[in-house]
Amino acid sequence: MTSRLGMVTVGQSPRSDIVPAMSAMIGPGVAVVEKGALDGLSGDGIQSLAPTEGQTVLCTRLACGEEVVISKQGVIPLVQKRIEELNGEGVDLILLLCTGQFPRFESRVLVLTAQEIVDRAIQAVIGDADTLGLVVPLAEQEAEMREKLLHITPNVVAVSASPYAADEGIKGAAEQLNQYSPDLIVLYCMGFNRAHRRIFRQVTGKPAIVANSMVSRTLAELLAP
Repeated sequence: MTSRLGMVTVGQSPRSDIVPAMSAMIGPGVAVVEKGALDGLSGDGIQSLAPTEGQTVLCTRLACGEEVVISKQGVIPLVQKRIEELNGEGVDLILLLCTGQFPRFESRVLVLTAQEIVDRAIQAVIGDADTLGLVVPLAEQEAEMREKLLHITPNVVAVSASPYAADEGIKGAAEQLNQYSPDLIVLYCMGFNRAHRRIFRQVTGKPAIVANSMVSRTLAELLAP
């Protein structure tokens, strides 16, 4: 029997940079239905979601491959709308493709948030004497993400590099992070991939995990026949 998995990105669908690789890790027998919070919006509509002072920023991708920065507060109602659409299409499970903290969404089926999966895995791997290295897309996110994970270890360092830009930026972030000798590196955005992970491993020689790989393996267990 084929399971139906709904995936909601805070950007636009399809996410050709993420979903095919995740589907391969999840395995056969799972049909993915993609929705994007920004699907159908004009340029002006997307621009209206630009963060203002004090709002939480999210970095995501449009269907054309362009990177865009939006406010979390503005996109939440659009995510809820896509979740309602997926409920109407009869999916078995929904995943929010974003490592950000979100309120609980209304849904008849289970909604998984990527950040909850990733944070709990980090907590299972390291202790409060270890140093955690975070890689986030935007410099504006470094302090916020570091603060959110201090309950796991007081030794959290964060650097930024866009997963949608050239690998030179990724390598530069790896060299910057290497100065702190982290015990574990987490590429803390669903846009990062295993090629990015390899760069961090090569530069630092330290264990590194990618958010979307971790989430995919969890989904594989949940949806296995």
